Amino acid sequence: MAEEDNDQKTEAPSGKRLEQAREQGNLPISREVASWVMFVSILMVVAWLGPPMTKKLVAILRVFIEMPHAIDLEDRGLQTIIASTLSKVALATCAVFALLLFGAVVGTVAQTGLFASLERLIPDISRLSPARGFNRLFSTHGLIELGKSFAKLIIFGYMVFLTLMPVVADLPAITGHSLMDVLAYMHDRAIHLLVMMLLVFTVVAVADLLFQRFDYIKNLRMTKTEVKDEYKQQEGDPAIKGRLRQIRLEKARRRMMAQVPKADVIVTNPTHFAVALQYDGKKMKAPMVLAKGTDKIAERIRELAEEHKIPLVSNPPLARALYDTVEIDQEIPTQHYRAVAEIISYVYKLRKRRL
Repeated sequence: MAEEDNDQKTEAPSGKRLEQAREQGNLPISREVASWVMFVSILMVVAWLGPPMTKKLVAILRVFIEMPHAIDLEDRGLQTIIASTLSKVALATCAVFALLLFGAVVGTVAQTGLFASLERLIPDISRLSPARGFNRLFSTHGLIELGKSFAKLIIFGYMVFLTLMPVVADLPAITGHSLMDVLAYMHDRAIHLLVMMLLVFTVVAVADLLFQRFDYIKNLRMTKTEVKDEYKQQEGDPAIKGRLRQIRLEKARRRMMAQVPKADVIVTNPTHFAVALQYDGKKMKAPMVLAKGTDKIAERIRELAEEHKIPLVSNPPLARALYDTVEIDQEIPTQHYRAVAEIISYVYKLRKRRL
């Protein structure tokens, strides 16, 4: 059944699904990338902080190596010197731990951004199930992680072996040198090993990052039914939306029809278009469209005009132009001033004759 469900999940995850996964703390985090950042931090520690830190540690521990007889063991003297030594070692190595902590934080934040989720802190009893643990262990993801661990163990073990073999061969030659020379030699060998391992780590981290992103999107894929249901939740049922749109149009139409009796003239096609115009020279810069419509709506506008004795003027080009270019409650554009002015003038003359 699970395989059938996965086969049906053919659609890319929506923005809402990705956001929900993020809120739940489900993010594509690559452990290899975090390890890579930590490894870079270790290399920086060994390359730049290693020599000065080693000198400080040697200076601190020299009394135990060269002059152990000078240590005062009476009256809590040993406890005092141990406490003093530990505090000095802590101060000498605090920069190292700070850099490693910074690398651990950056390795995760670089992938997820500044993010915190409390849902991951909520206890989940189902995680304690042996059956689920067994399934996770022998799942495709678990087997891939196990394979990566074995591959890294073999590769890194082989690289350590290749690096230590010259060191073993050089042991007779370096035994006669001073402690600082031996430490400098070991420092060079350590940097060489870390650089080689970092190159391998880079390849592994990039491959794992791409795989984690691909697997993350794959697990969040949706079925077509889920996409439709989510669309309905966000946008509403199309049938309900259509009905609401129809209700809004009907209300707008009724408001428009209520404006028709205020019009001064109706410009018609004469049967397919009707545009109701109003002009008040004291309040308006140009005539305003109060209502417009085609076919049945145009017919209803003409009927209202006849009921309220509003003049009907047939001018097909002007009626069509006003319908296409002017919205309701907007003044007509300048290109129609002359034609409309002639009509308004004609309407005013009709009113004078009636009077």
